[in-house]
Amino acid sequence: MTSHRSYDAVLTKVDKPATGSDGDAVSMTSYPPGEVEEDQSKVTDKRCCSYLHKPAWLLFAICMLCFIQGSVTNGFVNTCVTSIERRFELTSTQSGIIISLNPFTGVFVTLFAGYFGGRGHKAHWIAAGMGLYAIGSFLFALPHFLSDPYRYDPTHANSNLCSSASEEEGKGFNSTSDHTTTDEVSKTSGYLYYFVIGQVLMGIGGAPLFPIGFAYLDENVSVRRSGLYIGILYTMACLGPAAGYIFGGLLLNTYTDIRVSHEVTMTPDDPGWVGAWWIGMLVASPLALAAAAFMLLFPRELPGSDELRSQKISVAHSRSGYDTLKTRPDFGEKPSDFFVALWLLIKNPTLMSLSGVAIFVAMLTMGLATYLPKVLETSFGQTASFSAAVVGATVVVGGSGGSFLGGWLVRKYCWDIKQNITFCIVISIWSVFVLLTFLLRCPDRADVSTDDSFETCLSSCVCLTQQHHPVCSTDGLTEYFSPCHAGCTHHFSSNNTFGGCSCVPGTTMVLEGTCGSPECPQLIVFVVGLFVCIFSAFVVAAPALHATLRCVPESQRSFALGFNAVLLKIFGSFPAPIIFGAIFDSTCAVWQADESGQDGRGSCWIYDTRKLSNRLLIICEILVIAELTGYIFSIYFYNSVTSEDEKVEDESKNRE
Repeated sequence: MTSHRSYDAVLTKVDKPATGSDGDAVSMTSYPPGEVEEDQSKVTDKRCCSYLHKPAWLLFAICMLCFIQGSVTNGFVNTCVTSIERRFELTSTQSGIIISLNPFTGVFVTLFAGYFGGRGHKAHWIAAGMGLYAIGSFLFALPHFLSDPYRYDPTHANSNLCSSASEEEGKGFNSTSDHTTTDEVSKTSGYLYYFVIGQVLMGIGGAPLFPIGFAYLDENVSVRRSGLYIGILYTMACLGPAAGYIFGGLLLNTYTDIRVSHEVTMTPDDPGWVGAWWIGMLVASPLALAAAAFMLLFPRELPGSDELRSQKISVAHSRSGYDTLKTRPDFGEKPSDFFVALWLLIKNPTLMSLSGVAIFVAMLTMGLATYLPKVLETSFGQTASFSAAVVGATVVVGGSGGSFLGGWLVRKYCWDIKQNITFCIVISIWSVFVLLTFLLRCPDRADVSTDDSFETCLSSCVCLTQQHHPVCSTDGLTEYFSPCHAGCTHHFSSNNTFGGCSCVPGTTMVLEGTCGSPECPQLIVFVVGLFVCIFSAFVVAAPALHATLRCVPESQRSFALGFNAVLLKIFGSFPAPIIFGAIFDSTCAVWQADESGQDGRGSCWIYDTRKLSNRLLIICEILVIAELTGYIFSIYFYNSVTSEDEKVEDESKNRE
């Protein structure tokens, strides 16, 4: 078995420490006695803004970038899914494809950014990426300013009454101002390209942050503090989406067209309500530019990083072929070295197993992060703003708390690779049972709009589903999609009731509006279970990343994280929103009709919540069990350095 000294001679960088590059490729892990970071303050740095060239300021800068990127990609975008679907008449599958473009396009950048950026000026790579990210965020908000004002007016009740086909033709239905024409539908759908381009630019711009940023910080701090710093980074990565959910939820209480909001009679409870989804994206753009400018102030390496690098000991996986290369001072200069380094990563079974885990985790978290607010809307009858606020608050407490605790545990107990993975296995087993809370849902409101028994009753009516205009029976027990679906022929504007309703048993009257959400104590239990799920998912983040960093040599860190990110983006983050969106679409009970009255062309109005809960539970359990299997394989395949090196490492830990 190869000793750690062989790794020191494997992947030596071209640049020497004096030039400020990455330096010699010595694999990472714990320190000998004393904290090397204490010596960094003694190093004189006369470069521009040298007072910022400290690990604490670097941590602050990367945390700020993680916060902004997380608030947009995993916060604002997810809160506005329902509003964008409603505003631009998209299905959940279509919105899922838009969201998937971010990780998909990042795939083509992440691997090369991790390799070449890891050998270049990391701060400049990150700053350039965030500049593109700012442009993409701005483009994503443009459809609001370029499109015509949003029109949704179900108050023209007479257009929703039961009438025959000949009567509808006599009214010239397709030409009325209450409905969208074919040209308007095409024009609205045309704005889809702005979302696509915006997501592509955000995917490319955000790609370098994870592989380069985390490695940049890790190589400039001691291993003892690395776990804590990574935990703080993950905490900020959680606070970003949480802030996006909360802030985005508040914005959804404001009507999308602010200039005419005082003229709108709708409320956020109305099914056709569209909130101000675009404000968060517009605000994030200049913030991302400012953060990118701040990142440019950091040097290629922080003062004292040479000493940190020279005093680290290797615990990289020992059977990955690193010792098959002879000392090569020029490794990394030739283009062919890229493929050699890639092959070395692929031959590392521990890294590949952990990368598999990252795929399943990304698929689970990305899918739920995108559609959790919609789950609360559909299965628990909550508004979009309230749902976003609940998810945001849960992520704040559960996600950030779990991330920080995971980082603290790594630092406190100085876990090695096997101990980190063992902890992840225990949490994964626990998560299998916690996910059963997804079976919870509120009792369905009695909506008989799609009941086959009412086909005879409605045989003489032409009822469309382009606009949702709910009405409720006088006993408050049965809800209908529209007055037409209740068979109503008359509207009494004085008391907002409808008469002549042939499909309402025992009476001919219905009341305008929904029947209201039934009492639902399950909501509280679901939110508690959701908190535990999020806490469990993030408490393993720092230990898993710590294990990933330690199973490869130091010179391979950025590349390994980039390789890991590519896999999880291709097989995890990219398909997740599409898969979860397809699950939602497969449980749709009432589709929005197009201008000709045919269903299935717009967004979904009503979901079968029982089918939705069951299918979400099945996909989540499959992903968690796959995640657990990956952890087991990673600890099974792991082989560390020789016992002599482990003994040296243990003695080093004890002296610390």
